Amino acid sequence: MLVEARVLGRSHAVVEPHEFAYEPRQPVTLRQLIADVVRGEVGSELDPERLRRFLRVLAAEHIDNQRETPVNGSRCGQIDVDEVVRAAIDGFEHGFYYVFIGDQQYENLDQPVPIEAGTRVRFVRLVPLED
Repeated sequence: MLVEARVLGRSHAVVEPHEFAYEPRQPVTLRQLIADVVRGEVGSELDPERLRRFLRVLAAEHIDNQRETPVNGSRCGQIDVDEVVRAAIDGFEHGFYYVFIGDQQYENLDQPVPIEAGTRVRFVRLVPLED
């Protein structure tokens, strides 16, 4: 699937669409998808700045509070991944960002989501972030 992160009001993506290897064996809920994407991005070999930008869309408050902690996919033990997942879920529940799968917006964390090889998942932050 393709994953991207955007901020409403910006013409370009915060994190451009990129391939994310994800093939769930069974239907997943939006909650599980968000958790799996966060865990996968943190565990990947992304450029640390790109990873920070991605996580700021989903869990800005947590990441901003951890500025002194390096965010690096190859050294993910330096951040509490479970806490970032909780912050991302909490951020969604508080309406800080939307999730679009294809052209459809998903609003319920317990709603099953369709994931196929070519699925495009967009995380759209509603509050402008400072660079």
